[in-house]
Amino acid sequence: MKKLIAWSLVLSLLLCGCGGRTANAAGKAPTEENAAVQETAPVQEIPETAQATEAPETTEATTVPTEPEIFRNPLNGEILDAPFTGRVFASTISNLQENLPHVGVNHADVVMEMYVNMNNVVRCLALFTDIASVDAVGSTRSTRPIFNDIAQHYDLVLSHAGGSDTALSDAANRGIDNFNVDSWEVAQTGASYRDTVYKRSYENSLFMVGPAFRDYAASKGVAMELEKDYGFRFTEDGTPAEGESADTISWTMVYGQAKKDTAFVYNAEMDKYVWNQYGKEMKDQITDEPEAFTNVIVMFANITNNGLYHAADFVAGGTGYYANGGKLVPIVWACDDEDSAFRFMTEDAQPLQMGVGNTYIAIVTPESPVAWEGAEAPAAVPETAASEEVPAAANG
Repeated sequence: MKKLIAWSLVLSLLLCGCGGRTANAAGKAPTEENAAVQETAPVQEIPETAQATEAPETTEATTVPTEPEIFRNPLNGEILDAPFTGRVFASTISNLQENLPHVGVNHADVVMEMYVNMNNVVRCLALFTDIASVDAVGSTRSTRPIFNDIAQHYDLVLSHAGGSDTALSDAANRGIDNFNVDSWEVAQTGASYRDTVYKRSYENSLFMVGPAFRDYAASKGVAMELEKDYGFRFTEDGTPAEGESADTISWTMVYGQAKKDTAFVYNAEMDKYVWNQYGKEMKDQITDEPEAFTNVIVMFANITNNGLYHAADFVAGGTGYYANGGKLVPIVWACDDEDSAFRFMTEDAQPLQMGVGNTYIAIVTPESPVAWEGAEAPAAVPETAASEEVPAAANG
């Protein structure tokens, strides 16, 4: 009986001795023999068609939206259907009191005013991107060397009523496209006429006719296509955000003893500055429209006198003021070389964003005081003594 119990215990121990192993897939404890079989048994491969496959990745074409390119008129910022590649035309304009009012000047894209020679002679240069749209502009007077300077900077086709040997030979030496519209040949084409309605003096009665003058210049072999950076940058609203309130801007153009007062008064309904000089508002002689400008710039330049005629060192650059929308800010301006247009910038050297519309530019000496809303400009702009005698304006 004891032997039977003993053998039962041994058998129980043998059956329970493998309790530490895990069960195989059949639920049986693997022996050394069947473990070896499992290690050497070939692995059955799953046919490719039976394997689980992931759905192929699909990449959708992503199109990054791009803003359409905007083409602008280089002198007034108006939107165009294509880039401007034409020529800019210009006309010399008298601005002496006895030669007013103007005709067609308010249709210019840019009007530049400056002294041109001794004896207090002040004139304007009116620039047009579409001269063919201007029926008449004037009165047209003789050209000057400082106009040749500007014509070279902007590659202008210049019209004038003749000029001195100095001015004309200077234009020829520079290769400037320029034409005397005070000639029988030009008059025969209809590109100029003498006023017989308003009874001006003869020397101040000449007017250039835009469409005919363009055709005349083209007939003389002048290239009508040109790609150039004219220096201006535009935005829809050019009112300087940080500008000072300037409903009225005034300055005195000073060169030696010569002086001329100019003022621009902001008209909120027009959103433009109206030109005032010689004690009255400027209006077109034919249309009676006010001569008004979206942008007003006063640029201080180093102006000297070479004998009789004035000259400006435009390449040296300078400072100035810009006004739009009833506000004014100080600016700086620069010019890369004699063939490059003026570049206008904010005081921190960022491109000046001007308002879409026409522009008036006064080119004056640093001695010309500027004021706005009755407040004097900063001390950096010297004040001219009020006691100095103003010479009488000389005709020219």
